[in-house]
Amino acid sequence: MAERRRVVVDVLLWLVALFLAWVFVRQGIAKFSDQSGWAQAFRIWHFPVWFRVGVGVAEVLAALLLLTRGTASGGAIIIIAIMIGAMGTHIRWHRPGQVTSEVLPLALAIIIAFGRYKHFLLRRTPAPPP
Repeated sequence: MAERRRVVVDVLLWLVALFLAWVFVRQGIAKFSDQSGWAQAFRIWHFPVWFRVGVGVAEVLAALLLLTRGTASGGAIIIIAIMIGAMGTHIRWHRPGQVTSEVLPLALAIIIAFGRYKHFLLRRTPAPPP
């Protein structure tokens, strides 16, 4: 029974991670284009181009990190930081109603961060045999 529960949890964590990876690789790549809606939004928010591209790189990196158990928690932590920054941007520009678009990715990233933390924090190289 415990083994079955572990398998179900693992499958659910993979589904959440794959969904987040799909979303963030697409959104990250979109931030590389000067013609995207993201380019316009970052200009409205008075962020420099390098910052928009940096956020895009961080999103793509986070998406790739989500694809292995050992790095998924790290990718989720990057997403958490980006989502908190995005929420702060909406609040700063007096658009708190737009904060809701970050709630789902933030919640899912928190689930992955906690669900995969053992693989991230407790990865150790096995000691050589005596």
